[in-house]
Amino acid sequence: MKIRRPGSPLSGGAEPLEPLDPKDLERAVKSERFASTLSNVEAQLGAQQTSGTPNPVRTALEQIARNADLLSNEGAAQAVRESARFMIRSRLRRRFRESAQGRELVDDLSEFVASDPLLHSKILTILQKLKVT
Repeated sequence: MKIRRPGSPLSGGAEPLEPLDPKDLERAVKSERFASTLSNVEAQLGAQQTSGTPNPVRTALEQIARNADLLSNEGAAQAVRESARFMIRSRLRRRFRESAQGRELVDDLSEFVASDPLLHSKILTILQKLKVT
């Protein structure tokens, strides 16, 4: 029996992010789903390193890692906050992203992610791996 996979066989397997409703995004970040999503991002970043397919998330996180001093507490915290900000902002619809309410939501959720020990360590691990590559 053949198993059909969604999408093109020529694609890298990563599907574009679909913008979320801001309330859904807030609930997702504050639940354990964000931690599991970070684990998936980490796995995808490793897989895409070998596939050679450009990924905007990987590119942005690599740039953040490259420009950050991950050995200092302040530099690592800033890089984690900036990475969380990028990932959260990229999931918002454009018109909400550009609103005052959207900017406030991104700021609040980025601070939440950066201050959560589990999420902070997951993002920092991803950044450290990307800085080495």
